[in-house]
Amino acid sequence: MIARSSLLPTFLLFGGCSLIAGDTPRLHDPSLSISELARTGDANSAVFKSYNPNGPVRWNQGWPWKFDLTGIGWDISTTVTAITPRHVVMANHYHRKVGDPAVFHDRKGKPHRRVIQKIVPTSKFGLKSDVAVGLLDRPLPDSIRSYPLIKATQEEAKKLVGTHALVTEQDRRLFIHQIYLVSESFIRFRYDPRLHDSKKKRLISGDSGNPSFLLTHGELALIETHTGGGPGAGPFYGSTKMIAVLRKIIAQLDSNYQLRTVGIDRTVMKEAEAGRAAMPKPPTPATSRPKPSAHPTSTPSRKPRPRVVIPASP
Repeated sequence: MIARSSLLPTFLLFGGCSLIAGDTPRLHDPSLSISELARTGDANSAVFKSYNPNGPVRWNQGWPWKFDLTGIGWDISTTVTAITPRHVVMANHYHRKVGDPAVFHDRKGKPHRRVIQKIVPTSKFGLKSDVAVGLLDRPLPDSIRSYPLIKATQEEAKKLVGTHALVTEQDRRLFIHQIYLVSESFIRFRYDPRLHDSKKKRLISGDSGNPSFLLTHGELALIETHTGGGPGAGPFYGSTKMIAVLRKIIAQLDSNYQLRTVGIDRTVMKEAEAGRAAMPKPPTPATSRPKPSAHPTSTPSRKPRPRVVIPASP
């Protein structure tokens, strides 16, 4: 579990959109591909040239500018991510308190300050996950992005293994990790050995709650907020159970807003298939057992071996 320290970022493409029922979201450049950026994007992954939590900011005009990151409140370490203009999600083990501010910056760099009015963890609705939903005192403007979640069956979600996702962290930078495992309620990433080290980040204490995204149908869809370190792991926001519970919490806090979902497009599936093909195959288990010792009762003296901690993922 990632503990305290300072946190931050997230992503999505040009412009912002309100997610009130009936609104049509502004789509991103359909030719944009996370996998392509993984291979061609420069090493400068900073989201901002300069950052002021309460005043204007200067966005980095490099490859991170291709994504609309306005829906992330990273003014303080406990990062929040907008899923409607009034609802944000955060790590339940590392969340803001009622009365805390939440500052978002639009694409022009202008700050939009809100206050957390209420907080409801998913466990209140029977779902044990590291997610809490916060209610803002006022809705965010259209210039601030609210992120959809992906809509997929469990079998479709498992086929995401191998594709690339955008990963954020506390220093307001973007990284590109590969999806390694997807279960009904959890998702885990790995480092893609084909990518330059500038695209990889070892998530550490303080990165909790920062979001990860999948680019599908021209949308950056929220798929995870960090609970585990290393390449990253956390609750899977594409889970049907997660979506159902989030909808219940949203309706309870302010039913004027609705959670939006987006499907998985063919480009993502093709990239996932190519990524899986490039993954190293697991070792074949040995079929023969070692022969027993000629002197099974003998106990040769040897120093105890140190315990080896196996990393959570490659």
